[in-house]
Amino acid sequence: MISLLHHKGIAMTRGYKGLPIVEAIYKCAQVNPDDYLLVHEKTADIDTFKNALPELHHQAYFFSNYNHTHEDFGYVEDGPFLNINKKVRYPTWLKGTAIVCIHAKLVTMTAITHASEKDYLYWLNSIGRLSRPLGVLNYQIPTAIQNEEFKEKDLYRFVKQHYKTRWVFILLLCHLWYEKRFPLSSFIKTLFYKRKVLNLKAEDLQSVVKYKDSEEFKYDVIIPTMGRPSYLKDVLLDFASQTILPQKIVIIEQNEEKNTSTQLDYLTTQSWPFNIAHDFIHQTGACNARNKAILQTSAIWVLFFDDDNRFDNDIMERVSIAIKSTDSKVLNLAYLQKGEVEIGTSFKQWESFGSGCSIVHREIVEGCRFDMALEYGYGEDVDYGMQIRQAGFDVIYAPQIQLLHLKAPVGGFRKPHVFPWHNDPIQPKPSPQIMYHRKKNYTAKQLLGYKMVQFFKTYGVFDTKLPWTHYKKYKQAWEQSEKWGTQL
Repeated sequence: MISLLHHKGIAMTRGYKGLPIVEAIYKCAQVNPDDYLLVHEKTADIDTFKNALPELHHQAYFFSNYNHTHEDFGYVEDGPFLNINKKVRYPTWLKGTAIVCIHAKLVTMTAITHASEKDYLYWLNSIGRLSRPLGVLNYQIPTAIQNEEFKEKDLYRFVKQHYKTRWVFILLLCHLWYEKRFPLSSFIKTLFYKRKVLNLKAEDLQSVVKYKDSEEFKYDVIIPTMGRPSYLKDVLLDFASQTILPQKIVIIEQNEEKNTSTQLDYLTTQSWPFNIAHDFIHQTGACNARNKAILQTSAIWVLFFDDDNRFDNDIMERVSIAIKSTDSKVLNLAYLQKGEVEIGTSFKQWESFGSGCSIVHREIVEGCRFDMALEYGYGEDVDYGMQIRQAGFDVIYAPQIQLLHLKAPVGGFRKPHVFPWHNDPIQPKPSPQIMYHRKKNYTAKQLLGYKMVQFFKTYGVFDTKLPWTHYKKYKQAWEQSEKWGTQL
């Protein structure tokens, strides 16, 4: 690892002294093409930072110290990367300037699009924002905590260059409506900026130098099921043909009718090459079923699965290899319906979490549970993913490892769940579960940005297209959602 010292954006290291730090980084990367660069302020605690780094066994990592950069990003970014836990290594593209760790190869890949940038804070966050969806794993380390913000003009420039153009208008509307200010100059200047695009092959960076030593790959499977015996049997047969067999499959069969019996006789009448734990319960709901199943697992890895998946016989062997090569504690597999195609080949940080297609480490299942407040509603899997990140782990998507999700037309709930607000004259919008999830997991300005976007998206759904009448009804529906979301 090559150390590069700077002070207030000017390099201080011999050979680069006096150069703007961005220019010094590119020159240093040319001289040291196979090394990680540690770029830091003179007073930064680099020992604590380095101790918090994982083993750098590939080149697709990009770290910095903690820095929120600008809270107004919440108006335009809807995702898990802004509500950062300052106490853990957190997956986010946001960057600080006190300490940065980036590979020289990644730096070189950005030369065409970013070498002319003079603002170090802008340069770091631009590369972070563009590289994350391509497969570069971005994190903040909880040390050298900064509150170094973009200037307002740079915030608008960043939104124009890194988001779709409509988000500049959303940002302006949020400033006008929520903050009663009109940054006209910053807005007008965005008209002269073109969107930035970063072309890099993450596969070249993700070529593993060495696998991290890890425990033997042993896994349990949890499957909630309801009224799909033939589909579930096919799933079990697919597991029985795996080159790496599960230790145990935990099946939670649900039927809300009290005087019923199991539909899964084949669990005992047929021989299986793994243990099966089967609970037949009369309480429906995926959150409850998964939580009950988790308590019956003991393997170091737990696979969250649905009862209508199909998959090749080597898929768990490929999962094992992917876990070693990514050094991840959570792997989300590609979950494709018939006719869908996934062409991605590089691992990437995932915005969500799939409760029917993910494998998680024992450390996580012992600390996270599916939130019962979201039972029968929406967002329990996204919420679980946020719990994972807040605990200091990351959700990695493996697009090249693919499951077929049949979306079985039988089974499932026999009648829709009736919520307490069902008969209210004013129906909540968004759903109280979504409101609950967003208040729990996102920043205050992310909620306000979502509120602004939903105002336009729901235009016309309240049987009126008169702007003020729509606003009045939308406000009432939002307040209803907040009321019931709080009660959840």
